[in-house]
Amino acid sequence: MELQPDEAVVGEVTAIKPYGAFVRLVTGDVGMIHISEIATEYVRDISQYLSVGQKVVVKIIGRNEEGKYNLSLKRVSRQDHDAALFHSEVTQVKKALDERLAALDETVKELIARRSKRPGRESLTAWLASVKKERQELERRQQRRLRFYEPGWAQLAEESSPVSTPAQEDTSDHEEPSQEGATDV
Repeated sequence: MELQPDEAVVGEVTAIKPYGAFVRLVTGDVGMIHISEIATEYVRDISQYLSVGQKVVVKIIGRNEEGKYNLSLKRVSRQDHDAALFHSEVTQVKKALDERLAALDETVKELIARRSKRPGRESLTAWLASVKKERQELERRQQRRLRFYEPGWAQLAEESSPVSTPAQEDTSDHEEPSQEGATDV
């Protein structure tokens, strides 16, 4: 898109030199604001008016021999300023909408591709049968493990062992001494 003279556009200051400031315009083109086009008063130091990275609204004056735009800050009216900002916002919204529409188009294309690759009824039935078979095998393995770890297996192991523990000995033969006849010394 080629910009026309007297058109106001938004740009970003990319560099400041003693003789002027370089600005990258929203179109991607580069232009320069000569020191005499910065402000209506005499400008000694451009950095008092502009800084690198600053967004500015500039007016197109013309083009030089290299094809770069000659720009002006002092010729921008309030109406030009507001119009350029509005145009910039509209352009950004359009760009965001275009990106969103492109993403939606890709999503729709993916969904259509998936739909055409959808498996048939026979393959789904075969897959379901294999899943059921795997599930039955896993349940069978789990039951086998649970039988091994059931609490009853420990008692069976103790009953079959020849060594008895003191807790298993019969204590009914022993009587405890009564405390009725006991005296304290």
